[in-house]
Amino acid sequence: MDALEKYKQSWSHQSEEKNKFSTEQIYNFTHKKSSSVVKWIFIIGILEFVFWGGITFMLPDSVYKMYEVLEMTTFFYVSSVIHYLVLLTFIYLFYKNYKQISVLENTKKLIKSILKVRKTVKYYVIYNLLGFIFGGITINFFMFSDTDKLQKAINIQNSHLNIDKVVIYMMIGQLIVISVFTLLLWLFYKLAYGILLKKLNKNYAELIKLDGHI
Repeated sequence: MDALEKYKQSWSHQSEEKNKFSTEQIYNFTHKKSSSVVKWIFIIGILEFVFWGGITFMLPDSVYKMYEVLEMTTFFYVSSVIHYLVLLTFIYLFYKNYKQISVLENTKKLIKSILKVRKTVKYYVIYNLLGFIFGGITINFFMFSDTDKLQKAINIQNSHLNIDKVVIYMMIGQLIVISVFTLLLWLFYKLAYGILLKKLNKNYAELIKLDGHI
């Protein structure tokens, strides 16, 4: 039995004056836990931004050369800038949510703040998953829309190869890669943010019950 459950049991058997004191204890305990969860959401968001940014900067020159051949350089840089600006916006929202929830002293406002955090994380996950799928589809569209450029980009020089079959195999391979990485990304979000949101949902339920006794 955790500390919060002990508070709740003693709270239900106390007088009105002591009950009020216990209500404040339960609120403070739940508030502290909620603030900690939101802080970790903010920290994970920063770590994820640094991780993906690091991968982008560590891409080999061959990748950029392939983009040049496929005439994707402008698309790559523009989409990357937009993507990281959106990520920075979400990180700012995570930080803003953390600062707001840290100073709240009202049960109803804390409940609303938790709802806002859940909504922000939900949109963040949806954006990243859909963005990854859209980016993968767009890159593949550029790659396979012009077989001559594709042949030059991947440096196919064997005249005995059937370029049409190569394209089909590559499309199947790319589809598998996009599907697998989307699944892995979803599992990461399910694990990282899912656990935190589960704790936040538990705190939300406790605050709803608490609000009904105030």
